[in-house]
Amino acid sequence: MKQIDWEKIRQEEFPILNTMTFLDVACVSFAPQRAVKAVKDFADMTARQDEANSNAHHIAMDALRHKAYEEAQKLLNADPEEIALVESTSHGLNIAAQGIELQPGDNIITTNLEFIQVALPWCVMRSEKKIDIRVCKTPDNRFRVEDFAKLADEHTRILVMSTLEWCNGWASDLKAIGDWCKEKGIFFVVDAVQQLGVTELDTKTFHVDLLTAGGHKWLNSPYGTGVLYVNKNSLDKIKQSYAGYLNTTVPEGGWGAYWEKVDAQAVYDWTFPNTARKYEIGGTSNYAGAIALGESLGLVNEIGIENIQQRVWEIGEYCMDRWEEIGGTVITHRDPGRRGGIIITRLYQDVEQDRAILRELHSRQIFIAQRFTDHVGGFRISCSWVNNKQDIDNMIEAVKEIIASIGKAPDYKG
Repeated sequence: MKQIDWEKIRQEEFPILNTMTFLDVACVSFAPQRAVKAVKDFADMTARQDEANSNAHHIAMDALRHKAYEEAQKLLNADPEEIALVESTSHGLNIAAQGIELQPGDNIITTNLEFIQVALPWCVMRSEKKIDIRVCKTPDNRFRVEDFAKLADEHTRILVMSTLEWCNGWASDLKAIGDWCKEKGIFFVVDAVQQLGVTELDTKTFHVDLLTAGGHKWLNSPYGTGVLYVNKNSLDKIKQSYAGYLNTTVPEGGWGAYWEKVDAQAVYDWTFPNTARKYEIGGTSNYAGAIALGESLGLVNEIGIENIQQRVWEIGEYCMDRWEEIGGTVITHRDPGRRGGIIITRLYQDVEQDRAILRELHSRQIFIAQRFTDHVGGFRISCSWVNNKQDIDNMIEAVKEIIASIGKAPDYKG
């Protein structure tokens, strides 16, 4: 592993972190300065035209999006045809929901700990399509192949889940689950928004049909950005939901030349390249967001995901140790390789007491969150690579002061 000057990167790219203690990247992150500059440069470009004509201007702007595709491909170790850009995780999951055909009597499997969006598209179509949604729930709130196998039958078409659960920090074994899905002929669809950019997700080492992740969390990109990966072997099995002219096969000479032809037609047997980009809307897209995403992804790849992974695990371990020092309870497991940057903790049995502590921390410019799903959760502390041990110490010292003011030791028992 190469030596990384984490503090130098923090100061140069995230100066906002000098004004607060921010441990809530699992909710939303800050864009690095390189992404901010790229968006400002793009905004300036929209106010002028340096090219020979409008077509050339459009092509020049579109070319600025290419870095996002290339950097996403590198981060996921994917093939070029497997990568597309989306507006969010929600957008990517809806592409899966609309593209995987279901018949009456089919069922999908998900877990009880998902963020609402993971199940929502299938909840909406449940009555119309007459499908069943089976919810996997386990005693230890961790999910393994044998847990899903108990729910599956010959009518199971999709397993949709998070690669890393947002309310307890559990990172599932994607290799084992993906292999099982492939063997059973079940589509494996994953929300990777809490893991992409945190720990290694090498799509050459595990099977998944569709993976998607918004950019505004651990990838440090603005809202309205995201990555879609579709396994090249699944491109023929997932139908496209949109048909935009920018994702068709480009006519000879380009679109500008095509519309200069006097016999140009709108009604035609248009074809689409068999790549993940056919799932994009195909119109004029969020160029500014894509440009920012390219820069943010580029920063992750420049540092190296293997270095980021180690950094996140070290900060997380330190956070868990310090939380237990003050009598708190750590809910997130310490299993090697089975967690990312989310650390879930509790202090008091009375959840309202914990909620009051959260508000007090926010008033001190110390930002963590409180999240629950199906009675699982607590304080959610996001240990990102942009954080340092001082951030953890700032939080812990503040919590110690608040506990002293309450006059009662933490009493959470689970």
